[in-house]
Amino acid sequence: MASEPSCPACSKYDYEEKVLERMIRMEFAFEKVLKDNKAVSETVEEDLTRIKEENERLHATVDALNDQQEQAERRLVSLMEEVERNQSSTLEKIVSDSNTTLEQTIAAFNDMKDQTATPLVFFNAHFPQTTSLSTGEVIVYKTVESNQGSGYSVTTGKFTAPERGLYLFFMHTCTSLTKYSYLQIVKDGSVLIKSVQYDKDASTCSSSQVFVQLDVGETVWVQCSSGSSSRQLNENSSYRWTSFGGALIHN
Repeated sequence: MASEPSCPACSKYDYEEKVLERMIRMEFAFEKVLKDNKAVSETVEEDLTRIKEENERLHATVDALNDQQEQAERRLVSLMEEVERNQSSTLEKIVSDSNTTLEQTIAAFNDMKDQTATPLVFFNAHFPQTTSLSTGEVIVYKTVESNQGSGYSVTTGKFTAPERGLYLFFMHTCTSLTKYSYLQIVKDGSVLIKSVQYDKDASTCSSSQVFVQLDVGETVWVQCSSGSSSRQLNENSSYRWTSFGGALIHN
């Protein structure tokens, strides 16, 4: 409590009135503090209630998850037991099925290999029946070194395809010095490749090769494209073979 003022100008009544006014103001302030505290308390209580409800929901969720985990573990144990019981018979069946599939695959592969294997067709002949050359003459090679598939005829000098496919043919041509040879490989009258052979100083040889697709029955041979008395072939059994040959390389 404030002491009574010593100021002579102030009466006792004025002093008491001011004290009373101060007390009233303090009472209003206290009431406001109480009111604010009450509002805060209510808010805190509401928050605590929400937290409690949320906590209860979380506990319920955790309990449900625990139940689901236990059920899943029981199902897993049951499944593992069933797998263990059936493991032996399952493995036996897998091995049996695998062996059957492997045998079928091998059989199919062997069938495919047999179907796609290129047949052996090849020939090689040399030693021309005549050494002099005339225009259009078919060169007949009378010494046959090989004739797998019997496609080459020593009578006509022509090769007739016994199988359809891609063939490689060659002609190896030898001439004496100062002699010419003009030869070509022909398929049923159509020229596949031409060559000329000449040397003024020595007897020499040259080779020509060509690829061609043939159907069964089509014919290939060597033919003189230009003949005269100065055009002759030469074969020396030790060094030079005038030859004609070919092979099926893909069917």
